[in-house]
Amino acid sequence: MHKRLLEALPFALGIAVVLGISVVFNIVKAQSIVADPCISPDIAKVTVVLNLSGTGAEVLPISGTTRIYTCGFMASVAGTTPSFKFRYGTGTACATGPIDLTGTILPTSGTVVDYEPDGTAFATPAGQALCAVLAGTTPSVQGVLTYVRQ
Repeated sequence: MHKRLLEALPFALGIAVVLGISVVFNIVKAQSIVADPCISPDIAKVTVVLNLSGTGAEVLPISGTTRIYTCGFMASVAGTTPSFKFRYGTGTACATGPIDLTGTILPTSGTVVDYEPDGTAFATPAGQALCAVLAGTTPSVQGVLTYVRQ
């Protein structure tokens, strides 16, 4: 039905102009509806600093019933054969019920890992913290992680 109205609109406007009838339109701004919070222009992204060493740590704490959507990260790594991965869980450094969100990332010491996909890279379930696990000899990871909490 809407298609018929749109097709008839130019004809109806032509008649209104010929007859001298005023036509008033209400234009409604459409809001984008995007399921992925990392690509939605209507949702603000937040950045957290990564300054990790040792065996790993909590990157973002649990926050009630919200999920953590990781939109991307950039980090430099140091140490001898350093590696890292992200996981979720509860407790100190996600030690309770840990589930890996990524595989082990094995960059060469001194390199930068930049991962910015077109959407959510990975997400935690509701009520879980986001952590990083490090391995190698004196590994450290410094950088930023961009996320949305919903």
